Amino acid sequence: MAEIKLEGMSFFAHHGYYAHEQERGGQYLVNVSVDADIEQAALGDDLRAAVNYEVIYQLCADIMDQPVKLIETLAYRIGHEVRHQFPDVRNIRVEVIKLSPELGGPVANARITYHLD
Repeated sequence: MAEIKLEGMSFFAHHGYYAHEQERGGQYLVNVSVDADIEQAALGDDLRAAVNYEVIYQLCADIMDQPVKLIETLAYRIGHEVRHQFPDVRNIRVEVIKLSPELGGPVANARITYHLD
């Protein structure tokens, strides 16, 4: 087994509970990691047998492009779409980070980490 990670995927998106958050938009980071058996892909040097992280990036981009109120919703959707695209992976971990959330004072970020076994 190997851990495959995509870290620091950056998106400008229009998520938020309040209308002004969705109108203005904000900066988000997404991290995804999965555990996968890489032996067949590695021995055959074959992308078709691998967990293609370009596919993971694209599904994250597509989901981040659809406005929602909660970062929990984003993490859940990403996790389940990764599971749908790659049913053999294990221990899916999705982290969605909202940078500089408007909370009435300085806050670096708000984040949710979703685990899907």
